[in-house]
Amino acid sequence: MRMRVLLGLALAFSALSWSATAASDETNIVPDVWTIIHAGTLIDEPGETPKKRQTVVVRNDRIDRVVSGYKSASALDGVADARVINLKSSYVMPGLMDAHVHLGLGGDFGKGRSAEKGRDTYRLLDVQSNAAKTLDAGFTTVRNVGSYEWAVFAMRDAVKAGEMVGPRIYTAGHTVEIGTFSSMGSGACFDVTSCRKAVRRQIDMGADWIKVYVTCSGSKPCGREFAPAVFLQDELQTVIDTAASFQIPVAAHAHGTDGINKAIRAGVRSVEHGSYNNEESRQLWIDREAFYVPTLAVQDNIIRDYETAGDDMKPVMEGFMAEHPKRVAAAHEAGVQIAAGSDAGVVPHGDNANELIWYVKIGMTEAEALRSATVMNAKLLQKEDDLGTIEAGKYADIIAMDTSPLEDIEALKDIAFVMAAGQIAKNDHERE
Repeated sequence: MRMRVLLGLALAFSALSWSATAASDETNIVPDVWTIIHAGTLIDEPGETPKKRQTVVVRNDRIDRVVSGYKSASALDGVADARVINLKSSYVMPGLMDAHVHLGLGGDFGKGRSAEKGRDTYRLLDVQSNAAKTLDAGFTTVRNVGSYEWAVFAMRDAVKAGEMVGPRIYTAGHTVEIGTFSSMGSGACFDVTSCRKAVRRQIDMGADWIKVYVTCSGSKPCGREFAPAVFLQDELQTVIDTAASFQIPVAAHAHGTDGINKAIRAGVRSVEHGSYNNEESRQLWIDREAFYVPTLAVQDNIIRDYETAGDDMKPVMEGFMAEHPKRVAAAHEAGVQIAAGSDAGVVPHGDNANELIWYVKIGMTEAEALRSATVMNAKLLQKEDDLGTIEAGKYADIIAMDTSPLEDIEALKDIAFVMAAGQIAKNDHERE
């Protein structure tokens, strides 16, 4: 009898506790945030036919649906208290993505500071500033290929947590390169064992990608057209295989032909720069379904600096000016998967769209250039379910401009509206 009474009391208290918890949960439920965008011309998937007079419905950070015509909240099932954004005279498309940036480069705060003088702390200010410029330019996702210390990791995590405003960041750790730890940091290695350790260090830091320097910088002899790769095949294969054991993809910096081809054969997901790719490179890219990230915008730097360059560098710069654009065009013509990456940090942050302007200069259509920075970059990042197009279920990364980028790619230099993961980061029309 006593046992039944105790059991009854326990059940009663349990029911009361559940009722109180349920009431508390109902009280603490955060209501959905709805945004309705009326798009005059919707380029929902660059490369496909745009649509006129569309309504994009955003629920919190995702696209809930896209419907024809300009719909009000009352005409949409389940939508209430929605903010309406009037982009009826605009060209609306997915947020752009830049697959090759260095958010820690190109700022004044960290310049000249050593680790002892708080370099990483000051560099975080550079990262914040550069990320803001990038987002303002309509680039809502970036791949940071090569970071310094922890600043970019901190920014990535803060954006992901909604604590800071910036583009979505996928980042490599320190660049894995041939050298010594004392002079080059935790990515330095010199044989199979040390290269395996270097990769694991970056993964332990939280790297989304591994970046490996298969050739030198183009300004050095070991970065020229006929220079051999600086990694031996077993060392490079170790980098790729170690990363693969953690399901981490690898991006390879390579200018010379040998380095490009060696990297693709070893299994990298993307080759950066690829300045002196040849017919074999292009076939390898296609056969291995790897990606080419050209960073053609660096041509602007070469052209600018050519007149003041020393006599020893002018022939090198002439080679890059003559060959790099031509070989990117050949890769595109051959059907290589080209994903847009600007090398921002080497070129100015916020001018990321210059990369796409260069693509049109070398023979891409405007639609193909836009596709390289949306659909193709989503595929490179293996995020096609979340990014790259405007459709139900994907992140609400949306930009708009007042002139058609399908008719003039320069329209990307004047972005009027930016939404990143459902948050409006820029709306020039509201200031008019």
